[in-house]
Amino acid sequence: MWIREFGDMPEIKHQGKTYNCRQGESVLDAFLRQGVNLPFSCRSGVCQVCLQRATAGELPEGAQKGLKDSLAAKNYFLPCVCRPEQDLEFVPPAEEDLYFSALVAEKEPLAKDVYRIRLEPALQVNYRSGQFINLRRPDGISRSYSLASVPGEDYYLELHIKRMQNGAMSNWLIDELEVGSEVEIQGPNGNCFYAARGPEQNMLLIATGTGLAPLAGVARTALAAGHTGHIYLYHGSSRQDGLYLVDELRALADKAPNFHYVPCVSREPAARGIQQCRAHALAFAIHGSLAGWHVHLAGNPGMVEAARLLALQAGAAADDILADPFVLKDLRAVSRPTGSQADAPSGRREFAPDPEMWAALKEGEVMNAILTDFYTRVFEDPVLSPYFVGVTRQRLIEKVYSFMRQIFTGEKMYFGDRPRNAHHWMVIPDEVFDYRETLMVECMRRQGLAEPYIQRWRAIEESFRGDIVKTRPVPRVVDGIELPVDGFGETVLDVGALCDSCERVLEAGEHVRYHLRLGHIYCRNCNGV
Repeated sequence: MWIREFGDMPEIKHQGKTYNCRQGESVLDAFLRQGVNLPFSCRSGVCQVCLQRATAGELPEGAQKGLKDSLAAKNYFLPCVCRPEQDLEFVPPAEEDLYFSALVAEKEPLAKDVYRIRLEPALQVNYRSGQFINLRRPDGISRSYSLASVPGEDYYLELHIKRMQNGAMSNWLIDELEVGSEVEIQGPNGNCFYAARGPEQNMLLIATGTGLAPLAGVARTALAAGHTGHIYLYHGSSRQDGLYLVDELRALADKAPNFHYVPCVSREPAARGIQQCRAHALAFAIHGSLAGWHVHLAGNPGMVEAARLLALQAGAAADDILADPFVLKDLRAVSRPTGSQADAPSGRREFAPDPEMWAALKEGEVMNAILTDFYTRVFEDPVLSPYFVGVTRQRLIEKVYSFMRQIFTGEKMYFGDRPRNAHHWMVIPDEVFDYRETLMVECMRRQGLAEPYIQRWRAIEESFRGDIVKTRPVPRVVDGIELPVDGFGETVLDVGALCDSCERVLEAGEHVRYHLRLGHIYCRNCNGV
């Protein structure tokens, strides 16, 4: 360990080079200032994208916040929240620390193109039913699959794999992976699990396809925990051969009088005991009021998005709606993000002008008050404020005002990025999106906007959830071309500016380096040139 005199800048060693770190500066910011790109996203210690491992020096308090004990014990830390007081040396994370092996214990078909795979992990996995794990095959391709097993009841980790046409991972798992062989897994992850807030709370579970896996596990966990409220599980498939676990779930319903199982098909005549309709349509036709209910949604992202809005309109609290959308990799493209739960872009949306809404907003007066109230709170909020480093409150208000006014009036007045591009670098989980939404609704109500208009605004924001919520950064797309997510570019200034590190005045014609994701500009003295 090196101990430096008070007032000296700590030195950070990484990959054979030494960098300085100013007092109170995070390791991540110090590296960006000196032209070194580390992986990062939220910059607040939530997403853990920037994870690194210290090999020398003492980690300061807070540098390991939120990490699993096993990672913290190996000196892993988060550079975005690590503000060293002493010299430090670190290396990238070791793959073996993030992934571990699991033995394929069983493999059997459950339905046409749906297989059950049971895994015996080499290490103890503390998970909750409904969470997902990442599987990686030897060539590095990885996908996310939800857990259907119940801790304490099932010895193995259980996955339900649906064969996808041209699916690199699903076809390998079904056709080539043999019982007795090993796969690499990472996790568990996700928040779509049973939370025993009250055993008397009614639960509505809606799944399509293999979205049944996590929700069957949630239902079994709730019953095992002694849940007394009614549990309704609706499972939908386009055709009857896509339904599975029918006998097991009917047997469970016979055994537990508060559990109700409803299988549905939407594109062919239904057999006896199976409803012919879309699962979510039937569920909301029967359960018109969901105030005080707990709602779980899993499967097709279109269904999940529609059902989330219907649940809100039926009175379910945003905090009581948990979702696990299965957004699939585009099998026709090779450059898209991998992982069955990595969100794909939802495309450009067109909204019909809503003059009634605009009138309710007093032609922008109320909307401006709502946005001013909201972003004032956001910039003081410990969860949301880290996402807005380097941008002023007023600029945010102006951009969102222009965007929403264009939607409500149809006037062409917003010329900024669409939500996917604007948030492309942010790793934002569903719970953060929901937290932001709750805060926004509070501001709408405080500014006197009537409830029907709150729901209209909310529906528009919900339609962009698939663009914003994601587990890793995605490339920014300009004129159909994907730009790099990270790294630095170099340019010559057309106009004067300020260095984002030392705040020195930069003149037109000066050569600078800028960060591709953040747009921060660094002069020659600050970018390591």
